[in-house]
Amino acid sequence: MKQRSKLFCLVLLLSLISSCVSYERITIEVFKPAKYSLPPDVHKIALISRNLKYTKDTLQNYQNKNHRLIKDRIWANSDSMAIPICMDSLAFQLRSQNRIDSVILLPINTYQRVRANEIRPANMEWYKKVSRATRADGLVLLDMFSCFYSQETNYSAPTAKVVTSNIWSFYDANQQKITDRFIQIDTLYWNRTDEDGNVINKNIPDKKEAIGLAAGVIGKNYSKHITPSWNMVFRNMMISKEAEAKKAFNLAKNGEWDKASAIWQKYTESKNKKLKIIGLYNLALAHEMNGEIEQAIELTDLAAQISSGLFLSSENEAIRKYSIVLYQRKNEIQKLNLQYEAH
Repeated sequence: MKQRSKLFCLVLLLSLISSCVSYERITIEVFKPAKYSLPPDVHKIALISRNLKYTKDTLQNYQNKNHRLIKDRIWANSDSMAIPICMDSLAFQLRSQNRIDSVILLPINTYQRVRANEIRPANMEWYKKVSRATRADGLVLLDMFSCFYSQETNYSAPTAKVVTSNIWSFYDANQQKITDRFIQIDTLYWNRTDEDGNVINKNIPDKKEAIGLAAGVIGKNYSKHITPSWNMVFRNMMISKEAEAKKAFNLAKNGEWDKASAIWQKYTESKNKKLKIIGLYNLALAHEMNGEIEQAIELTDLAAQISSGLFLSSENEAIRKYSIVLYQRKNEIQKLNLQYEAH
């Protein structure tokens, strides 16, 4: 009797191991609402650099090379190069959405460089004067821009990075006040590997090129703060050692979601709990791809019920985490609808 019990436990263990669920990360694109929604009565925007700089920000003509601070051999005003790229990038993003009737960009040298211990708003009369002169309903102001370049060449895989820091404000001419202030700090990296970690033959950008690339990203990222935008996000897909499960994953990875969904739909009718969970979970992901969030939530709710219990705790945890993501996505879509209704 004891021998049979041991044999049964061994068979059960092998069964569990053979049907283990694994996860593959995929990238999808989702439309996200703006964190700050432009007022619906703003139709013309002026983009302006206030050209402010922190007093202690004195490393414009320096860079970090192999952990050593060195001075540039050729003096160059990186701000005068980067700020126009940043503002051009922002202007392009705003114009491409057709949510604003007119976007005008003031010359970057309209206002002289001013150094200050603190970056504060200007006098309200200054904003009124600028909005009258530009006839703009709203002013997008780049109050401060700063960046610093570093590179590492001592190793077989050289790298470079640019640390950026910038402060933005939005002045609503109709309300005659600043209605949003945004501080953005980011780091951009470059190396000689692709997304899968494979070494590829490409050059690491020097300081001038890297700062130009970073400036373009800064403008684009700020546009996402004030307008709805497409963003790349990651999701986990459930797979198993089953040939059909792997096939469905490859189909979805190649954009053939309908064919993959047909396989997952069959799994939802399986007597094997793990396969059924895989089917429900991945079908929820397919529904999210189609913007059908309510259906996706219903499927994860069902998958969570089926996976409750000792032997499926890891799958249940993954399902519940994804369910939270879906509820957040539902709130984002509701916010998006309100932003578009306002315009």
